[in-house]
Amino acid sequence: MSFSKKKEMAFGIIALLFGVFYLFMTYQIDSKPGMVDARTVPKILGFLMVVLGGVQLFETFKLKHAEEEVGAIDTKTVIKTSFLILTYIAIFERAGFLLSTMIFLFLQFEVLAPNQMKERKHHLIYVLIAVLVAIFVYLSFRYGLKIMLPQGLITFI
Repeated sequence: MSFSKKKEMAFGIIALLFGVFYLFMTYQIDSKPGMVDARTVPKILGFLMVVLGGVQLFETFKLKHAEEEVGAIDTKTVIKTSFLILTYIAIFERAGFLLSTMIFLFLQFEVLAPNQMKERKHHLIYVLIAVLVAIFVYLSFRYGLKIMLPQGLITFI
């Protein structure tokens, strides 16, 4: 068994065991009657950790992995992404969640897109995805979780 496969198997076992432990510990949290309480999100996270650990183990045994060559690190992409993250953090409070997230997502799509995907028609798809994701997350936090995110320049939502 290759070193890479052993690492993947170890990660799967650790993730699975941690997920089971985490899920068990969620039952120690006090709860109140109702559908959504303090245990809900931790239970979901624990369940996902167990599932992902199981999938990792299954994939480790199922697939015969060919040793992949590790490609060179794309330094330009790392620098651009780091700059975008720092800029996002810097403008987050002033511009607000919606505007800063839309801009960040669009620019990150541009940075990570392969060269053949940098056509005008793909820009429209990137804008659409960035706008829809930002609005969905904002509305989920505001109305679903009752958590206010900075409004910034866009105040009509």
